[in-house]
Amino acid sequence: MIIGIVGPIACGKGIVVDYVKEKYGYDSFSLSSILHDELKKQGITVFTRTTLQDRGDELRKKEGEGVLAKRAIEQLKAQSSKLKAEKIIIEGIRNPGEVEYLRSIPGFFLIAIDAKQTIRYQRVLSRGKPWDPKDWKTFLQVDGRDRGDKETSNGQQVRRCMKMADIRIKNNGNTKETLFSRLHVRMKRALPV
Repeated sequence: MIIGIVGPIACGKGIVVDYVKEKYGYDSFSLSSILHDELKKQGITVFTRTTLQDRGDELRKKEGEGVLAKRAIEQLKAQSSKLKAEKIIIEGIRNPGEVEYLRSIPGFFLIAIDAKQTIRYQRVLSRGKPWDPKDWKTFLQVDGRDRGDKETSNGQQVRRCMKMADIRIKNNGNTKETLFSRLHVRMKRALPV
């Protein structure tokens, strides 16, 4: 079983992944780790979210819209222990081509997490990742691009991916316990967890 997680910046994808790993014994893989590795290969060690978005767009334009999902599965196959686990959660899906590629694998299931924009901005500021935007204007630009505003087919398309989800969960300032409870109930109804 492969679970995909999609959602806009700072909606709570990371804590959902951590919960699913802990509660259900899944191994995880982040599509953005592929982009981090690509930048490191180019000698780029300091970057912004825009740099990550640009690199993802370039790869999708060059190798197809599902390239990050395809590379993730190739890397997971190379790590036989993760593939044998058959319980994998993939975070950071941002293009419908990635969803389509993963849907070609039997047992794929997509969960969308969302939260209000103002809540997500506060989370961005509090988590302090070095590549995250540091002000409201930049956050709006990066968030709009991430969601797919004015993007080409090889660009960020989180909004479209979320529409492809099997279940959707709101995370508007809920406590972790409330979020996890909602997630557990929805997963129990939909999956053989």
